[in-house]
Amino acid sequence: MSLEQYHRLSAEYDRFIYESYQVETIDEKLMLNYQYRLEGDNQSPITFFHRVSYELIHELDAQLNLEGLNRLDALIFSIGLIEGINYYKSVCPKSYVIACGTIDVEQNKWWKKLFYHGLGELIYLNGMSEEVTESNLVHFTCDHKWPNIFEEIDLDLSGNLIPVGGGKDSVVTLELLKGMKEDNLCFVMSPPQAAIDCIHVAGYKNYLLAKRYIDKKILKMNDEGFLNGHVPFSAILGFIAILGAALVGKRYIPLSNERSANESTVLGASFNHQYSKSYEFEKDFNDYVNRYLIRDIHYFSLLRPLYEIDIAERFAKHEAYHEVFRSCNRGKKDNSWCGHCSKCLFVYTILAPYMSEEALIRIFGYNLLDNMDLEPIFLELIGVKEVKPFECVGTIDEIRWSVKRIIEELEEKNKPKPSLVKAFEQIIPLNTIHSPSRFEEENDIPDHYLGLLEDKL
Repeated sequence: MSLEQYHRLSAEYDRFIYESYQVETIDEKLMLNYQYRLEGDNQSPITFFHRVSYELIHELDAQLNLEGLNRLDALIFSIGLIEGINYYKSVCPKSYVIACGTIDVEQNKWWKKLFYHGLGELIYLNGMSEEVTESNLVHFTCDHKWPNIFEEIDLDLSGNLIPVGGGKDSVVTLELLKGMKEDNLCFVMSPPQAAIDCIHVAGYKNYLLAKRYIDKKILKMNDEGFLNGHVPFSAILGFIAILGAALVGKRYIPLSNERSANESTVLGASFNHQYSKSYEFEKDFNDYVNRYLIRDIHYFSLLRPLYEIDIAERFAKHEAYHEVFRSCNRGKKDNSWCGHCSKCLFVYTILAPYMSEEALIRIFGYNLLDNMDLEPIFLELIGVKEVKPFECVGTIDEIRWSVKRIIEELEEKNKPKPSLVKAFEQIIPLNTIHSPSRFEEENDIPDHYLGLLEDKL
């Protein structure tokens, strides 16, 4: 895809319209239905239908609180605003028209920032970065002056709604919070099998299930040459989780985003594949939710002070999860590790200082560090290339530190070094590698959770 393609598409379809949203309750399910439209003066409009559903999966007595949904209208509207990015990105027109609600000037700035940074990978990979900025990517306008739909909501809230993705990070969070088990409810969104398996290993009977139904039309458009790329998935998760917490009466949403998510993907630039997992977004999101949506639900990352190496060390001790956790996006559909992508290589490398080669081979099938076909990915991970993999991976410093630890252990045990480790020694002097500083003070963790985290560490 190219800058010329962006110019052509955004000229043909010069406005994206968030048309409407409706709420349905069917039995014990909540259905949110959204409608969007791409328009251009000389083009047939393209209409998209999108759905988000909530359902409480339970073996014990429990149910969603579906009373007073009208009081949560601002939040339901906002879910539609962020979900629109899935279709807006196909063209990235300058105009995003809101036909079913209103945002003020400050909200407009907030959404412009989220769309720009949340689509940063798409902007970079499509050669748009030299002319597209936060101020000119998209302009939000409202068709009508709708009344302000935010109102103070008095909800009976307590306990934790814990997002679980099926990877090592959410496992560490589950284990940190197991002392609060009676107050916890797990939350999954269109989950892979690994997420459900981790919930069961942790011993939970109930969980809140949200599902997102993307209009398949957008998949066909991807094949036809429309723009395509990464969207800020964790921002979408954030809005959907806030409504979920309101529906089940939970005050806290402890995520598992780590310190490493703050590092840019493109060296020397601001584009970050993990922007919506960053502390910057976490702060912005909480400010927005408290000001415009609901004031008593706290969204924070329990693991924010930690690097991936810290999380890997703790995860390695929880052997019950080793066979069920998954982080590979390629293998998500069949619940496997593909063994050939940047995520697989990263997870293998970050766990290697804390787990035996035999244990890792049981998980991944073979020693990934002994596969020279993965050298291009490895060079990106260790910071030799200009761009890190566009994946949720750790910082360059901690990956180098992990490899250094692997080398030291192999030499101590007089074992042969895998091929990628040998290549590393030829590129990076070991005496230049130092342990990343531990425990980031910049976080939004409530004091009583911070104390728990420090005790466990």
